[in-house]
Amino acid sequence: MKKLIPFLSLIFLASCGEKGNSEKSEFNTKIENLSYTVDTLIIDSGEDLLFVNSLVVSPDRKTLFNFNSTKSEIDVIDLDQLFVRRRIPLEKEGPLGIGKYPREIQVTDSGELFIFGWSDLRKLNEPKDSLTIFQFAKTEFSNNGLTENEEIKFSLLVSNDGSKYFAPYGVQDFQKANTGLAIVDLGTMNFKKIPLDLFARSNQYVRSFIEGGKLQSQSMEMLQLYQMKDKLIISSHNFNEAFLYDLSTDSLTHKVFSSKLTSNAKKVREKNVGNTFEEMLEMADEAEKEVDFGSFIYDDKSDKVFRFIQDLHRMIGDSAAYKSVITIFDSDLNQLYEKEIDFNRPGFSFFKDGKLWSYVNVDDELGFAVFTFDF
Repeated sequence: MKKLIPFLSLIFLASCGEKGNSEKSEFNTKIENLSYTVDTLIIDSGEDLLFVNSLVVSPDRKTLFNFNSTKSEIDVIDLDQLFVRRRIPLEKEGPLGIGKYPREIQVTDSGELFIFGWSDLRKLNEPKDSLTIFQFAKTEFSNNGLTENEEIKFSLLVSNDGSKYFAPYGVQDFQKANTGLAIVDLGTMNFKKIPLDLFARSNQYVRSFIEGGKLQSQSMEMLQLYQMKDKLIISSHNFNEAFLYDLSTDSLTHKVFSSKLTSNAKKVREKNVGNTFEEMLEMADEAEKEVDFGSFIYDDKSDKVFRFIQDLHRMIGDSAAYKSVITIFDSDLNQLYEKEIDFNRPGFSFFKDGKLWSYVNVDDELGFAVFTFDF
């Protein structure tokens, strides 16, 4: 059953007043007016209540997969008809086992299922009757370009065709920053190194709790990886910039943006080590008040890239009020437009048929706020 509920009908108009060299963070193309409307769609789960655990969308945007790690099964959801088409049971152990502690999944163009674990990457073929396990030990690589103390870390992204694995590499010390990004060919087990200072610059935001001279806990900094056609966007939630890696030409471009509405980077705090758990929480609270840059989202219909940013608007007593900003780019990541918006920054989101689908919980049902942008 298909359900369509009018959620709101919001319109805003805005003007873009910045022009200049896009490589120097200026706006180089006019988007003079931006308007949007939003509706809510609810997925028909049938007799069973959907337990939303980990959502991933197929590359063609026709199917949504909900990975329920507790029950070891995947809900296969038809995004055109808005219902649960079937459920795929999975095994944790055995010849087709997904492992005891699976983290995330990804489905490729051909229907292969990748399962990201804490210590390995597993691939089930499209019929789900054959399993391949990748451990990424040094001895597996055909062109072992790792130094004695380096290793390939674990990540949460393979290419849409399932042929490549994108992961950080660096020294075998979790307290030190990674060196760059490795692109592993899963067929030949060759890999390329892409040195990136973005890892080291992000590492300055790590917060640690040390008690009695021993490390008790530590925050993590992970880069955002997003494939757009034959390009990979590499970014950090700390900075208003990105690296654009062309998979076909093996070229890397650094794009630095400038916002008139938000800060362009998080502030580096003088104190990032707490000697008590309370100090650790206080540092985390202060970090929450800083600007935060979302991942990039590509719309193939308009050939535009969107990014949502959250920044502190004002303090109301001890409570923080935030503002949300939308930024639009062309497919070469030239900045085109930005505007403050009157809805919260979306969480899990993707574009389908030119509309932004953003996950929402509607009375414990799986739903999506569907935004239509006109510009």
